[in-house]
Amino acid sequence: MIRINLLEVESRPQAPPRVDRRMRAALTGAVAVAAAGLVLWPVRSVRSESGRLEQRLRAADRELAASADVPGQQEAAARRIADLSRRVALTAALQAARGAPARLLDELGRVLPDDVRLIEFRQQGDDVVIVGRAVGMPGVSDMVTGLESSGYFLPPVDIVESRREVQAEAAGVRFELRVRFRLPSS
Repeated sequence: MIRINLLEVESRPQAPPRVDRRMRAALTGAVAVAAAGLVLWPVRSVRSESGRLEQRLRAADRELAASADVPGQQEAAARRIADLSRRVALTAALQAARGAPARLLDELGRVLPDDVRLIEFRQQGDDVVIVGRAVGMPGVSDMVTGLESSGYFLPPVDIVESRREVQAEAAGVRFELRVRFRLPSS
């Protein structure tokens, strides 16, 4: 036979589960660590932000110090410009006061072709004798043309001597020119 109990059964209240002391101590420690983390994290964040702000403040101070010297830099630049202007004026005055020998050398250097080398030049009375060596006759011809067209030498330029020479290092033409130097009228 089967019995069915249709009566309500009284239920006994269940006691809450017992937490032993070790587990309670562990939970208390975990809560303490979490609370300390929550308190210390903002402090660390504020210190980090403070460090970044201090670096930016130092950079701004350096920029301010550099820009504070701008008037001094302007004065130094003005002094340098004045000094360079004085030097340019002095150079122009020295160039204007140069004598005929310096101008003679300038003109010889300006009209000298690349394949011509000067050996000597000397003054004989009113004339200047130029002795040199060229790779070939076209170099001598270019030298004569340059001297005549310079404005500092009176035409004609006389070719006193030109002869072919063969030396150990190279062959070439040795020449001697006679020309009259004059300063052009200003």
